[in-house]
Amino acid sequence: MELEQSRQGFEKQGVKIAAITYDSQEILQRFSAAHHLDYPLLSDKGSGVIREFGILNTNVPKDHPFYGIPFPGDYLISPNGVIKAKYFLPDYQTRVASSEILLNEFGAETDAKSISLTVGDIRIVITPSTDHAVAGQEIGVAADFTIAKGWHIYGQPLPANYTPTTILFDSDCVAEQSFEYPDPKKVAFPELGETLPVYAGSFRAKMQDSAVGHLRDSLQDRSDGISGAQAFDRHSIIDNR
Repeated sequence: MELEQSRQGFEKQGVKIAAITYDSQEILQRFSAAHHLDYPLLSDKGSGVIREFGILNTNVPKDHPFYGIPFPGDYLISPNGVIKAKYFLPDYQTRVASSEILLNEFGAETDAKSISLTVGDIRIVITPSTDHAVAGQEIGVAADFTIAKGWHIYGQPLPANYTPTTILFDSDCVAEQSFEYPDPKKVAFPELGETLPVYAGSFRAKMQDSAVGHLRDSLQDRSDGISGAQAFDRHSIIDNR
């Protein structure tokens, strides 16, 4: 379902999508019809393809009803069959949102609401890859910085007496978070006798490994724009053709 919400975004990038699971064709046909999916669901009954790819979820005991599912993940595959990117998480309770892949791999704009923050001479626009998420889902977040002319902020690494640029979401909805920043420019400050990593002008930082924590039923009424939804255990193959 979440993949269907991102389907048009992938198609705009020339990417066709498909998903593979260990479920039977009958189950997948019913699921596709019930949720109006417009991409193929491939049945790998017996998990033969899943085993060949080496992604069988070994955390699931053989006597468990879910035995045979893959580790949740996505491949981005080029027209000549080369894997350009892959996203995997350690268990079926966690999964990467397709919207995060769109944001990370293509810089695609999202329909999610942005928040603009201005502090002094710095403006930051925070944009999540989606405004809907489930507990255990990893979403993407872009932070676009604009720094006034003549000013700068610090990157890393820095001496202990300086404060680097960091972003931290203080919310119980975010279980894990880490941002990836572009390489800062090293600038010499003769008056300080130091060369320091700095950012100036405009740049984008992207959140990596941003896992959503436990969501409450009332989240759709909160101003942070995150709401609950049902998830479908699947392994996605994204085919760029």
